[in-house]
Amino acid sequence: MAPRNNHDPTSSGESGNTNVQEADLQEMEDVNQSLDALSCALDAVEQRTDDILSQLRELLDSNREIRRQLAQEKDSASEEQSEDDEDKDDDMEGQPGNASLPSANIN
Repeated sequence: MAPRNNHDPTSSGESGNTNVQEADLQEMEDVNQSLDALSCALDAVEQRTDDILSQLRELLDSNREIRRQLAQEKDSASEEQSEDDEDKDDDMEGQPGNASLPSANIN
């Protein structure tokens, strides 16, 4: 909206000037109301953006924690498997003829 010119040559006398001032005041009031509504809308968008950002950070932290736990579980499982394999090797070394059992001939 373009501002109205207070020195409008088409207006005649004092009553015309008063009408122009009232119209300008009404226009300014309308602009102020529009700006207030826009400000409220922007505040709502900013709050929503902040909420989403907060949720994304929580999700990221949660995912990092889960990945860390999975990595620890994987390492623990690998270590246990390694120890079990070593124990089996140690047990087998002490047993003679473990590769094949002698077969009994039944005649």
